[in-house]
Amino acid sequence: MDWIRENKVLSAILGLIALGVAGLGYVLYDAWGSYSAARAEYVALGEQIAQIKSLSLAPTAPNLQAKKALVQEFSTNVNKLGGALFYLQPTVAPAKQAEFQMKLKERVLEIKKVAAEAKIALPAEFSLGFNEYLGTLPNSDATATELSGYLDGIEAVVKLMIACKVRSIDLLDRTPLEMEKDPSKAASSQPKKSLPQRPGATRVNTPAVATISEKRRVSFVVTLDQGSLQNLMSRLANPADMKIAPEADQSHFASLRLLRVENQIKEGPIRRSSAVSVSDEPEIKPLVADKPKTGKEAPSGPVALVPPTPAPVDSVPVIGQELLKAQMDIDLVKFLDAAKGVTTQLNP
Repeated sequence: MDWIRENKVLSAILGLIALGVAGLGYVLYDAWGSYSAARAEYVALGEQIAQIKSLSLAPTAPNLQAKKALVQEFSTNVNKLGGALFYLQPTVAPAKQAEFQMKLKERVLEIKKVAAEAKIALPAEFSLGFNEYLGTLPNSDATATELSGYLDGIEAVVKLMIACKVRSIDLLDRTPLEMEKDPSKAASSQPKKSLPQRPGATRVNTPAVATISEKRRVSFVVTLDQGSLQNLMSRLANPADMKIAPEADQSHFASLRLLRVENQIKEGPIRRSSAVSVSDEPEIKPLVADKPKTGKEAPSGPVALVPPTPAPVDSVPVIGQELLKAQMDIDLVKFLDAAKGVTTQLNP
């Protein structure tokens, strides 16, 4: 007490600080209690909403009408998208067996000519993946028609690679169609798949869903640089760059399924390949004093300026100059007739 009487000002300041700390502690405690209550209420409300969402709809007439309207809207949008994709893909004209073989030979010669002009190397036996049909005919006209559309898609991808300035196409391989092995398996008569069923559920007669697309895989191995690879990846995903003609509205649809990239040279540059001889050093000439002026006047015409001799190379790049080997598996997607009305069989 004596210290407080002797130090009244300091005591008053310490007392105010103690009161402030106590007040702030009370405010913090009250805020924490409010936060805990609000958080508990929020968590309980979230659990209640999740429980409500997981419950089945009550079998009432308004709920049934609302569900029918949502299913109908979904079906309409899906059918519009499927129909648009179906009509945006190229239409394949019927082709005879001999017509397909003639078309194949013409396209192979055209691609070889374009590649030669662009200085792009092709495999020795390059036939766009249809080597067996250079000497034999397809087994039917229906197969020839499907192969004609298949050929157009592969040609579009090869032309895109040439436009992206790859250095070489080292390998081109394709998966055969089922029609090539069995003529009775037409592309339009795809097997129908049943809707999946949950484990433990009672089996119900669910409608079969027709396949809406067909994927035809083509494998490439190409040699290219970093810029060409990036350009090819971006343009391959853009249907506008896969058009059958620049002014056409129809495009081929491609999907990159697998990509594997590695350096063409797997080992680093050896030391002697990157060493530079520095023995040829530039000759340093001493400065020459200006000659005394004579009575002759300087020429009044233009004087040609001779650039100095460049210094010899004293460094070479050893990283980032190697080419890349890229393996690409590309799916050419063909939309079937079922894409125009795939959801007509869905029930609410």
